[in-house]
Amino acid sequence: MICEYGCGKEAKHQFKNGKWCCCEIYKSCSGVRKKMSESQKGRTHSKQTKNKIGSTLDGHKVTIETRRKLSNSNKGQIPWSKGKKLSKLHRQRIGEGRKGKLHSIETKRKFSKYRTREYLSEETIKKYSISHRDSIKDIKEKYLIFSKVEQMRYNPDKPEEKEIQVHCKNHNCPNSKENGGWFTPTSYQITTRKSAIENIDGNEAAYFYCCEECKQECPLYNKRVSQLIKEDQIRAGIIKEEYYTSEEYNIWREEVLKRSNNLCEYCGEKAEHCHHIEPQKLQPYLSLDPENGLACCSKCHYKYGHETGTECSTGNLANRVCI
Repeated sequence: MICEYGCGKEAKHQFKNGKWCCCEIYKSCSGVRKKMSESQKGRTHSKQTKNKIGSTLDGHKVTIETRRKLSNSNKGQIPWSKGKKLSKLHRQRIGEGRKGKLHSIETKRKFSKYRTREYLSEETIKKYSISHRDSIKDIKEKYLIFSKVEQMRYNPDKPEEKEIQVHCKNHNCPNSKENGGWFTPTSYQITTRKSAIENIDGNEAAYFYCCEECKQECPLYNKRVSQLIKEDQIRAGIIKEEYYTSEEYNIWREEVLKRSNNLCEYCGEKAEHCHHIEPQKLQPYLSLDPENGLACCSKCHYKYGHETGTECSTGNLANRVCI
């Protein structure tokens, strides 16, 4: 049998008047509520009626027990306002109604407590934190590169909390991938690591470390992504290794030329180049030592400095692999 009050649901209760309804109380039927809502459209209370309602409610507070009952009765119901947006006219009316109104000191204190979560218990704060955590599934969908680079799992000791765990980057650490260990990083560590991987902009790689000791021991710590890529390219022979910056070289060059009064130390002509006596590739720690430099002209530089067949000739040095 179908409800006789117009909701279209299955009837379960019969009243004294003989009618059948889907709810135990006919006013709870969605069909009845819809008709009541339509009948009230356009109708407003007079100012006098509003004052009466306000005066009757003065000093009345809803008890905790009543709040629980209201909360339990509303569980599972979809709010009437879900998915609906206020019209522009409605928003303007709300704004005009609030003009000139100031919050009392007591109300401001309540707002402050709400923002700082002082009124919440530790258990509630914990639940709130867990509900706002990104799941591994969400991370894999949003951050494709990060999820491929970093292995993740949920903490097996806390399955209900969905606590994400990762490997420590220090390969000597018990929590590292090499040793089959895991640890729980902070939300800040996860955020910075995702940013470093997804947005390669030369910033620190922000690897996962379980403690400060592991961080300081790891040779990769505090190195920029661009620096690590460059080191890999040097090892692969894609680019040439640099022993100093352009600024450091200019200072070294000025010192070498100044010592020889800008004259070639081979022929006495005007010096244009500076030559390393001990090659940079063989003795990199002497690259910026002025005593390891000779001022020379262009002709003498290639004739004496990089003469074919000598140990420091360009061809010989290019083919030499230093360990």
